[in-house]
Amino acid sequence: MGKKNKVNKLARMSDEERARYLQHRADLEEEARRRKRELIARFIKNKLDKEESYSRMNRAKINQEWRYILRKIKCKQMALDIQGMITSFNFLMERKDRLIQSLVTSIEDSDDQHRRAFQAHTENISYFLGIGTQRLDKLQAEYDYQKNILLENWDREEFDIGDTQERAEFKLKLITYIQNRDFNAYKAEMELKRATAKNDARLEHEEQLRELCRPKQLEIEAYWSKLREVYNSFLAQHKPMLAHYHSLREKDDFYRQDIARNDAHIQQATDLLMNLQREWIKTTNMISHKLAKMANHKEELSRRYWQMKKESKTHRSKGDSQMTVMVNASQDAIKRLEDFQEKLNKIMQLEEICRKYEHEDDEGFLKDLDDGGEPEDFENLDGAMINECKEYSKMGKFLLKVNRVRVQTMCLRAEKAKLGKENVQLKLYIKRYLTDLALKGGKDRPVSVKISALQKVDPNGKILNRPVTCIEGALSNAVQHEKRMKILEKRNREIGDIRSYPRVQCWMA
Repeated sequence: MGKKNKVNKLARMSDEERARYLQHRADLEEEARRRKRELIARFIKNKLDKEESYSRMNRAKINQEWRYILRKIKCKQMALDIQGMITSFNFLMERKDRLIQSLVTSIEDSDDQHRRAFQAHTENISYFLGIGTQRLDKLQAEYDYQKNILLENWDREEFDIGDTQERAEFKLKLITYIQNRDFNAYKAEMELKRATAKNDARLEHEEQLRELCRPKQLEIEAYWSKLREVYNSFLAQHKPMLAHYHSLREKDDFYRQDIARNDAHIQQATDLLMNLQREWIKTTNMISHKLAKMANHKEELSRRYWQMKKESKTHRSKGDSQMTVMVNASQDAIKRLEDFQEKLNKIMQLEEICRKYEHEDDEGFLKDLDDGGEPEDFENLDGAMINECKEYSKMGKFLLKVNRVRVQTMCLRAEKAKLGKENVQLKLYIKRYLTDLALKGGKDRPVSVKISALQKVDPNGKILNRPVTCIEGALSNAVQHEKRMKILEKRNREIGDIRSYPRVQCWMA
């Protein structure tokens, strides 16, 4: 009846009323759907919050159990490692003891061998020393015998040689005396003969010279007397002519001297004139050359002045550009140094942070390095070099730290990758387990997740069920959506595919 009344009611309505009625119904349905969506969203949000709290609790329990398992595994591993270290230490101690005992026995054996060898060596040395002393005594006796024989022969030969030498010296002295006596007698005789022959020859020669020179001297005296007479007569005849000749000759000499003096003055004046002409030409040439040179120098100086001015401008501009570049570079350098200082500060902070995470094994490792390090030789270095070497020796420990940290980092990365794989597998397993659990229902829920103390009771005394999980809520939403879509399809079939449109107030036009 209700459906027929509605159909009749719609049939009795006009098109505009039917549209308004359908629009009103669509608005009511839309409002109902909106409220329903809000209720569902609020319900899902509450469910999600509860599921998140449960998941956090479950995760905490799982993590706690997982850490407990890891601690147990780590304890077992450490116990096994300690047991292995104990066994290896005992084995090494036994091995070292055996080695020490074998070394002690070998030392004793070598000591006995050394003593026996030393005794044999001393006996051999004493035997060889006895043989050597006997040989030396025999050689000493032979040496003394031969020495005495040689000394006797030497004395005898020395006496014979001295006697023969004295006799030879006496003979030589006698021979030299006889020769000197004979030579002196012969010399005196020969000198006497030569002096007599010389005196006779001189006397004979002087007599011959006197006989030859006497007539020649008479002739020379006669000729000199004749020559003197001729010369006196010549002087008597030609004396006035000679006087006039001498006077003319004196005048001629005077005039010749005057002419020569004038010629000398003329020659001197001409030479002076030529010298002055040459000096004038030289001076004019030099002045013209200097003027040309000064003009060229002036041009060169002007050119250099303009060149220097141009270069000064270019240098000034270049200096300004370099100054700007230097200022920019200095600013960049300051900025870079500040960045570098900031990096150093960060490195120091990281070093302080990393120092907190250092393990006791690292400190023990570094102490072992300090104890087992080789002693450094600083004998040939001064104080400054010793300090520098000590400062740089710290880099060895730093590099050892770095290498150790790298090795530990690699080990931790490998362990992290391994744990990551295990975590992924565990997540997949938990997800699959929770999905199966949600699909099966709440009967198979694990005991760790069941919360009996948190069960709620309504005012009527009815125990409320457990909260719905996220997966269950998602599944319930999907089911509700499917149901809602089926209802909408059924309603559309009943209404006749009538859609609701936005309300348009066309009557106010």
